[in-house]
Amino acid sequence: MIKKTQKQLKIGVVSNSTWYTYNFRLGLLKRLKELGFQVLIIAPRDHYSTKLIAEGFSFHHFKLSVYSKNPFRELHAVKQLKQIYKQYQLDLIFHYTAKPNIYGSLAAWLSGIPSIAITTGLGLLRDPNAKKSAWILRQLYRLAGLLAKEVWFLNNDDLQYFRKYKLLSSAKPFVLPSEGVNIQWYKAGYKQGSSSKKIKFLFAGRMVQSKGASLFYEVASKLKEKRKDVEFQMVGFVVPEHPDGISYQEIQAWKKTGIISYLGEAEDIRPFIENADCVVLPSHFGEGVPRVLLEAASMAKPIITTDFVGCKEVVEHGVNGLLCRVRDVQSLQDQVELFCTLSAHEKDQMGTAGRKKVILAFDEAIIIRKYLEAVYRHLANAKSLRKHASLAILHQVLDHKENVELNR
Repeated sequence: MIKKTQKQLKIGVVSNSTWYTYNFRLGLLKRLKELGFQVLIIAPRDHYSTKLIAEGFSFHHFKLSVYSKNPFRELHAVKQLKQIYKQYQLDLIFHYTAKPNIYGSLAAWLSGIPSIAITTGLGLLRDPNAKKSAWILRQLYRLAGLLAKEVWFLNNDDLQYFRKYKLLSSAKPFVLPSEGVNIQWYKAGYKQGSSSKKIKFLFAGRMVQSKGASLFYEVASKLKEKRKDVEFQMVGFVVPEHPDGISYQEIQAWKKTGIISYLGEAEDIRPFIENADCVVLPSHFGEGVPRVLLEAASMAKPIITTDFVGCKEVVEHGVNGLLCRVRDVQSLQDQVELFCTLSAHEKDQMGTAGRKKVILAFDEAIIIRKYLEAVYRHLANAKSLRKHASLAILHQVLDHKENVELNR
């Protein structure tokens, strides 16, 4: 128990979406709350903001335009965050995604608060068609690397990119092995090997070109003409405002052809993964580690994805899935057809190997411990906080090498 005379230590979690915060980091937030920390979620308001409030977390709306390039609006974001940080007197801040990483690191530095910038993928920085924008973004990231206490990456390739362009400055780099997945929430719910006569391929993700949505549709179009034993499904958000987003009109046109089944958005992806034989994500986005691949592997589903940054971290070709070349329709088609030739036993083996890989490397418990170590590392350095009850409890947890387990 925390002594009543002690104020709760406050940790800020800043991102561009409460949907992502709730779906990807809820286990971490709950664990911090259990240990006595007050957690403040700072993000643009959406329909998941109230879910976080209902879980007992504080929430503050942060007005942010994810795709805006207006310099005046961008400068206002720094001012906004500085005001919020001052209002809540935060002790440590975690920033996620490009704009919060850049503007938040500056606002935290101006406020005298230690912060950690977590790059969840480089996206635009890896786009060969956006060289000018990538150059500007690198200069801004260089600033974040100078002001943040640490910069975290979800794969080693992203870290090497930052080193190549000298973007880290004084910040200490660290590779976090993905954002983790709750292996008890995402688990196989039935015996592998579908009883359906058709082989079901599922694309799950935002409906954008860089996630490979059009590639998936193109392969589906070709194979539907050749085979009667395949079915192609798509589930995910339509994001027309995204720079390479696929429009509502195009999605509707795809659906009308009968080549694919568009299943809409999903708050719980598990039933869709469970009903599929293989999850496909031909992404060239510059992922950190795609969450849907972790979810699919955790549910013992074989995967087809690209031999590209982030994606290749999850899949070992021929072991728990298949890898295709980036932006290559024929290569993707070849892997889909190869999967069709596998026996039920071979597919089961792939699924089992994927589940084992997630348990060993991507279990949410492993990731949460890394966060707890960082919280202690930075807050225990402050002389005024060293004897705080929450830090004493956290020290005990870490000292005993406790396995942080949620919902087990």
